[in-house]
Amino acid sequence: MAFIVHCYDLLIKNGTVVDPVQGIHKKMDIGIYASRIADVFEPGTLPGKICGHKVIDATGLYVVPGLVDGHAHVLPGLRFTYPVDELWKRGITACIDMGSQTSASFHRERHLIDEAPCVINACLGLSNMAETQGEIPRYALLDQEVNLDKIQELFEVHGDVLVGIKVFIGHNDSPGAELTHAVMKKARQVCDTVGCRMFVHVANPDVPLPELIDYFHPGDNFTHTYNKGNILDQNGKVYKEAWEAKARGVIFDSARGSRNWSSEVARAAFDEGFFPDVITDDLTALSNDPQTSRLTVHMGECMALGMSFEDVLLRTTSVPASYMKGVEVGVRRGIPANLTLLELQEGPHMFTDAFGEHYEGQTNIIPRATILKGKIMFNTIQTDY
Repeated sequence: MAFIVHCYDLLIKNGTVVDPVQGIHKKMDIGIYASRIADVFEPGTLPGKICGHKVIDATGLYVVPGLVDGHAHVLPGLRFTYPVDELWKRGITACIDMGSQTSASFHRERHLIDEAPCVINACLGLSNMAETQGEIPRYALLDQEVNLDKIQELFEVHGDVLVGIKVFIGHNDSPGAELTHAVMKKARQVCDTVGCRMFVHVANPDVPLPELIDYFHPGDNFTHTYNKGNILDQNGKVYKEAWEAKARGVIFDSARGSRNWSSEVARAAFDEGFFPDVITDDLTALSNDPQTSRLTVHMGECMALGMSFEDVLLRTTSVPASYMKGVEVGVRRGIPANLTLLELQEGPHMFTDAFGEHYEGQTNIIPRATILKGKIMFNTIQTDY
């Protein structure tokens, strides 16, 4: 009888594979050749000897599709941009940079996307006045700040990575109803002309949601959903117009951030069944504080308020990938081996929201390893065989 050997470049053993799209949640091994998943199999089901040039023993861990962060800041623009080469520590294998760049600068910064080892998509900031530094008020000269011809040019040249326009509205960003409506009208014009999605940072605007939501088309993204002053009416209930918008395809994004997540608002909305369509963290260097906007911490926060692990995983992998370019996610043969290994620490865990409120959950999620195109980018697991 022949001596049968399967020896992979990388073998991940003994982990619980969870892929919500395929409905997989069981102990499986994963064999990787070069950048691709070659085999996903239950232990003992392949004939012959199984080995790997490199082996990760994932006993007690969950092996999931590589996390996709639909709202991050990794390009220049913010003082506290998160470094791309640290993404792996957060379990992230692809992301959208959410408006750190504008039409004034994107041509010259595109090379950073090309040089990154992972897929990065980007939204352009609507206003080119102040990038996202905040020292010059946005929208002081709205018509001059929005260069539609330049934005169109950029989408024609860089359409392989640009996915939308980032808009800021709120009491501090677009003070007053008149300016808020003017900004939204301008943003709608730009997105319709370019043919792209609109991603709107909403932070306690001076115009209530029922007057704003008609600016949103299916596929547009309502960001920072659970900030105060956004989706609850005077009775503490989710506006019916928000429900109607969700039904017609507007995407409600949690976009946790360091300032934009109220557990009180989220609990009220979750109790009604108004869950986020996508879960993101608004990643910046501020995320080095483990109580703020780490994606896995925020996944635990959403579980603390009633979502299942499969629910949060779907909204941090397949959903953001669905409106990105060049991203494949999943745990199946033939696709890029982008995987995240997570530890789910079960038991009482205290979370703190952006307003200092403490609340308890039962699951704390910690990244233990990140695989990108078959390469081990981050690994805290000691395996000696």
